[in-house]
Parts: sequence; structure tokens; C-alpha cells
Amino acid sequence: MSGRTGAERWRWRGTVALTAIALGFVIYPLIESNNDVINSDWPAFATGGRLIVENPSHLYDMGTQHRIQLEVTGGRTLITLGINGILPFLAPAWVAFLAVPFDLLGTNLGGRLWILAGLGCLAIGLYLAVRPRPPTAILPAFASVPTALLLLNAQLDGFVALGIGAAWALWARPFIAGLALGLTLLKPQLVLPLGAALLLTRQWRVLAGWAVAGVILLAASAALNPRWVLQWLPAIGGTVQPGAREVDLAHVGILLPRAYQGGAVVILSFVALAAVLWLARRRRDDIRAAAAVLIAGGVLVAPHALPTDLVLGAVALAVWGKAQWQDWLLLSVGAAIAAVVPAPWPTAVGVLVVGWLCLRAAGLIAWRREPAPASAG
Repeated sequence: MSGRTGAERWRWRGTVALTAIALGFVIYPLIESNNDVINSDWPAFATGGRLIVENPSHLYDMGTQHRIQLEVTGGRTLITLGINGILPFLAPAWVAFLAVPFDLLGTNLGGRLWILAGLGCLAIGLYLAVRPRPPTAILPAFASVPTALLLLNAQLDGFVALGIGAAWALWARPFIAGLALGLTLLKPQLVLPLGAALLLTRQWRVLAGWAVAGVILLAASAALNPRWVLQWLPAIGGTVQPGAREVDLAHVGILLPRAYQGGAVVILSFVALAAVLWLARRRRDDIRAAAAVLIAGGVLVAPHALPTDLVLGAVALAVWGKAQWQDWLLLSVGAAIAAVVPAPWPTAVGVLVVGWLCLRAAGLIAWRREPAPASAG
């Protein structure tokens, strides 16, 4: 320690602190109470996993889900704010397949392992995305507040991050990279800019692999219930509500009179998509910066995104590799605020935070004393 400069000492202390936080995240699922496991999104996924095995034709039937979820929770109703005792399963049917082995282990053990699996996938995805930088480069992202929200909510973003990281690492083999992107279809609404960019740049082999992954997932689901898509599409409308803690731009449309809401959501999503694609195109000479814009921009463009999904902002900064400590602090503070303030303030916070990250990666703004990167124009 005595031979290190002041900057090196601070960097070393920061690494130690972030490592301690990361270890705390990994340990927490092992020691949290049973009520913490129940009052997360895990009961919804467990409900889907149980129904896909026992009664796939009623996967999206709310009455059946309510009965099964009471079995999952041992008769306890959920107390998480705003879910009124039941958190419905509204994800694509293939998410239910993923939940089956965890549900077979029981609500308590299965839920803890589900959370650990999500954290593990996030760590691996970040590691694949930051190479050839050292593994410690994942610490600012993994030890961030968005990861804590992922942990507490037992959400799927870790699997999405693994798909993105694996695709990045396998980019030299485009079709295989596209297959890896199949993991992002667990939350397809978060990767709309990525899909649009692949279409615009005619990455046909990547798109072919991604399409094959989607067909496999669709076929596996349809084999059990050919009507699940027709049942799922109306159900997902229930995810977007005026009182929800949405962090996407499209949610502003929900604040309008009911007659204008649907059109406003679509228009705002397209406006956000066009802006994200334009920003990414500015950095076409820097593949990491362009990818960061597309990944973070997925939260901005999505018709449905919650504070937990801000973990993709952390993935974006990790991919970019040039984020300053202020960027990480802004992301964590913004995620913490979005997770606790009442609607509609999470939307304002989320749009500002993600917008800032996209502008940073696009090179349009820089912190004081940091030169803005050259633009391709």
C-alpha cells in the first residue's frame, strides 16, 4: 500500500467496497426470510411454472392463477404495494418452462435458487461483455442499486443480460450470437432497439439465429397450448397501469384520457426508438458505444419497463467501458428513487436517467474535465 499513489489507493478501496457489496448480494438470498421470498415476483413465476405442468390451457386465466398462487404461497396473500394479494403471471409462456425446475424444489428453496440463478447469469453476462478487461470491471455494474432491485424482485433481467453478454462474446459467429440472443426473449420488450438496429444494418445471420431461438420457444409452448399467444397478448395489457412504477417514455401516454392512451403509447415508443437509433448511428465508429446506447435505450423504448429493468443501464455502461464514477452514481441514485417514489415520478426519473446514459454513450455530453469523444456525424 505504501508504494501506491493516492489515486491507486482510492481505486483499491473502491474495489474492496464494491466486492463486499457484491458478496452481500450473493449472500442475501441465502439468509432472507421466507416472507421476503414470497413478497417478490417469484410467486408469479412459480405460478406459471406450476400451471404449465398441471393446466397449460389456463395459463393466463386469472381465477386459476389465483388458486394456484395461494398454493405456491401456502395460503398467504402478498403484501407488496399495488398488487392486491396476487401477482399475475403475464410473461411469455416459455418463462413458465424456465420456472418449472425451481418450483419443483418448493416455494422457499426454489425462490432462493431462482434469485441466485438470476444473479449468476447477470455476473456471467457482464463478464462476457467487459472482456478483455479484467473481471473486476463488472463490479460497478454488479454492485449497483439496479442489481439490488433485481435481487429483491426476483426478476428476469439477469437472464436477459446473459443473452446480451453471450451474443457480444460470440459476435464473430453471427448465427450462434443470434441463438444466444434468444435469452432476451424472456423480456422481449426490452430489446426493441437492438432488433431494429440489426434489421437496419442487415445483420441477417444474427437475425436468423435469433429467429430460430424464437421459433423453438414458440413451438415448445404451442405444443402444450396452441392458443397461448392469443391468451397472452390481451393479458399483457394489464401490466401497464396509471399507478405503476414505469420508467419508460411510453408510460407518459397512460396519463392521457383513455381514448388517447393506446395511440400515445405507440407513438411515444416509436419516437423513443427513432431517437435511440439516431444516437447509436452517431457512434457507428465505436461498436461498444453504439451497443451501449441500444442496450440502455431498450428501457426507454419499451412499452413496459420497471425500476428493476434499469439493470440494463448497468449492462450498457459495462459494455461501453468508459463510464465515470458519476455515471454509476447517477444510475444507482436514480434507480433507488424510481423504486420508492409514487407514480408518475418513476417515469420522469427513469426517462432522465436512461436518457442521460444514452447521451453519454453517444458522445453528446461529457462530465467537466472529460473531453467529449469525436462523433462520426
